[in-house]
Amino acid sequence: MSRVCEFLFGSGHARRRLIGLSLILGLSLGSTQAAVETPSQFFGFKPGQTGELVRYPVVLDYLQSLAAGSDRVIYEEVGKTTMGNPFGLITVSSPENLKNLDRILEINQRLADPRGLSEDEAAALIAEGKPVYYLYATIHSTEVSNIAATTEIAYQLASGDSPEIKQILHDAVVLIEPSQNPDGQYWVVDHWYKTAGTDYQRVYPDLYHKYTGHDDNRDWFMFTQIETRLNLGIQARYRPVISHDMHQMGNRGARIFVPPFDDPFDRNMHPLLQIEQATVGQAMAEALFAAGKEGINWGARYDMWSPARQFMIYKGQPRILTEIARSNLADPQVSKDGSPLGPQEISRDFPVPYSQDTWTLQQQVDYGVIAAMAGIKHVARYGKEFMTNFYHVQKSWVTRTAKPYAFVVSAEQRDPYATYEMLEIMETAEVEIERADEAFTADGTTYPAGSYVIRTAQPYGAFAKTMLERQDYPDLKVFPGGPPKRPYDATGQTLWMLMGVDVAEIEAPFEASLDLVEQVAPVPQPPPAATAGFYLIGPESYGVFKVVSALQAADVPAVRTAEATTVAGKSFAPGTLMFPINPETQSIVTTATSSWGLPVVAATALPGVDGFALKPDTRVGLYRSANIMPGGWLMWVFDQYDVNYRVVSADDFTGDLNDRYDVIVMPSGLSKQRVIKGLDQTKNDPAEWGWAAGIGEEGWIKLRQWVHDGGTLLAIGSASETARDLLDLPIEPALPAPERNYGDEETHAEEEMVSAAGAAQKLKDTFMSPASLMYTLRDEVADPTSLFYCPGSLLDNLFDPTQPVAWGMPAQWPVFFIRDQAYRLRPSFDIQAEVVSKYPSSDILQSGWLLGEDYLKDQANVVSFEVGEGFVVTFGTQVDFRAQARATTKMVFNAIYHGPSTAIPAADVATVLAP
Repeated sequence: MSRVCEFLFGSGHARRRLIGLSLILGLSLGSTQAAVETPSQFFGFKPGQTGELVRYPVVLDYLQSLAAGSDRVIYEEVGKTTMGNPFGLITVSSPENLKNLDRILEINQRLADPRGLSEDEAAALIAEGKPVYYLYATIHSTEVSNIAATTEIAYQLASGDSPEIKQILHDAVVLIEPSQNPDGQYWVVDHWYKTAGTDYQRVYPDLYHKYTGHDDNRDWFMFTQIETRLNLGIQARYRPVISHDMHQMGNRGARIFVPPFDDPFDRNMHPLLQIEQATVGQAMAEALFAAGKEGINWGARYDMWSPARQFMIYKGQPRILTEIARSNLADPQVSKDGSPLGPQEISRDFPVPYSQDTWTLQQQVDYGVIAAMAGIKHVARYGKEFMTNFYHVQKSWVTRTAKPYAFVVSAEQRDPYATYEMLEIMETAEVEIERADEAFTADGTTYPAGSYVIRTAQPYGAFAKTMLERQDYPDLKVFPGGPPKRPYDATGQTLWMLMGVDVAEIEAPFEASLDLVEQVAPVPQPPPAATAGFYLIGPESYGVFKVVSALQAADVPAVRTAEATTVAGKSFAPGTLMFPINPETQSIVTTATSSWGLPVVAATALPGVDGFALKPDTRVGLYRSANIMPGGWLMWVFDQYDVNYRVVSADDFTGDLNDRYDVIVMPSGLSKQRVIKGLDQTKNDPAEWGWAAGIGEEGWIKLRQWVHDGGTLLAIGSASETARDLLDLPIEPALPAPERNYGDEETHAEEEMVSAAGAAQKLKDTFMSPASLMYTLRDEVADPTSLFYCPGSLLDNLFDPTQPVAWGMPAQWPVFFIRDQAYRLRPSFDIQAEVVSKYPSSDILQSGWLLGEDYLKDQANVVSFEVGEGFVVTFGTQVDFRAQARATTKMVFNAIYHGPSTAIPAADVATVLAP
């Protein structure tokens, strides 16, 4: 049928219209079960076949054909992706359950918030209801086997007639989302076929999500991306009792990972969820072993600490992660020497090593189908137990009496826009927020009217507590006295520290007049009524840069004050933004006060202080290269703020850089080698990837000269070393050599980690002889991580708010540090250096994990330099990390607009701002 349809109607939209008509007809047939095609019949090849990849739009076509031909399937387009592609989902169950779906979901909603629900009422709802199993795949678009596996899973559920399938359909509702990142599926698969028969590399060489690349599953507490929020909408609508996230991993280890997970576990994760993870994972392992599969691992590598990866556990669900070894997309992995692939040492968590020398895409698909079907079968069989546990987990939070009682967000904040954004994140996570009608006292402190209260005793109090408390990561070592055991992701993510908002943890219950906030919104400020004169906005809020962008787009002159001043009885810090009042700026200010909550003051006369005139239409270049995730995150930030930027291309270096850019930003991960060599043009089509080519030594010299001629260069994280090499900056590393920095390749989470079996073998080898013991001890003692280690934590910094890069920063605030570097200054005769922020002499760790604090004491983090006529800033830490470190990203904006600005005396400010 599929090939006939394609012949008659073509592919794409015409074919989808035909399927849409079939869907309507199918639904009108009620419970009539029409014949459905197998995936092989529909695609013209078996999904998983060597050399072939399924295309996302055809996958959606297939799911719609199942919905048209089976009364067990409902297809829906949940929304549109970042690039405007459809985000598809199917619901699969018995016809009776689908007809009764609204009632099933109503029951799930009630169990999710069991306040006022008696045990008898809960038991009756559980007896009536059905568990929802949420299966989604391919959030990482090069992990191609799982989207193929979803087609087979959907087919089995839509057409199968076995007792097991009938039980699943009768006793459960299954959601299948074939791809959490459809945009990347288009790019990766199109690139695979486009490069067939060429010498070009077959793997897509750039970020496979427009902004986040591989980090698209690190967005589960900031919710920045469209796809994340679409997933949250599904969660909120269906209230699944379990989420199954299908992934793939590197190909040097086990063939598949299933739960249980490794230590540590988030302290706010309910133990019932840990047990359910283990039981489902072991049901998967049992099914795989029963099918004769090998290389199954559990209890290693993947921990349950970071909320950035596992939002689901705060919704009362066990998060099931399956990770299948991948190959080169649709090509098999073959052992170079004929030996079996993967570790061969047997252990408790790895009982049967993989015995073959070849690993194919079809095997990956088979492993995925077996594991998923086993998980679905297990939850259907024990559905009432899963629903009961779901209820108990939620009840444990709504009836919680343990400390803390609540978190209070005072109405008096330095940054009202950051306060709004933080509360909006809480609201998106369905956390209940209350607002005080009048002043109240909690834990001995009085808070003004308008302050916000977030109690921990509520359905999603686990998320609120995890995000608002300080994280205390356990001090885990590979062996006693040995190097640190590497966490899978970051260890400290206290939200208010990242955002720049003061939040108080309240231990004891208190009395207050509180109203539930129906919808979070910025607290509007009264817009000044003046029609002439000047506007002033303080530098404390990072929201002020939305105003700067609007002024730049409207070609309105603006000046930032060089020192503190007082206007109309109000004190203003250095860096205060000043611009003229006119009809255009009145509109901008109305938006700033109402939509962003920024306080704006009008004055008839300017303060008599020196300032810096912002360069009109400041031109920003983002040197993101190919496949550098921090560069992708910066793209997202710049797009949110309407920054006038473009991605730096190798072609830019054929002309005069000064004609193109005032500022160039180097994200973390941009090394000297990346700059000079770039993306190999012999392995990638220059017509498509020429922009990411290297600029060579000639371009390197041109970049240096551009700075000396007046360019502004910003280097973040590991790119600080690139800038140091480029310009011989007078700084030197203060820390033992860090691990490979985040952003250097795909992601540190994708690196191979030592499995339990591998660690056991290493330990065994260590004690084979005195010589091997000596060498191991030498290597371990010399291991920099044994001396200093900080794998993603919030560390205290001291700022100089009079320095332009730190304008608007408090004198002391945490910065995010993930395998970064600190610096000490060295003498220089021709480069002037100034410390913008540094580490204090004590109590540096604020949230997360830090070993070797003494190495950081009094060392510099952010440093600015005057190099020739140019301006350079090195940010030792990733102050913009994953668009999460909002409070410190402000410094990047400060530097962007200050570098090309012009110093002007107080007497000339009015002239610069004249209409």
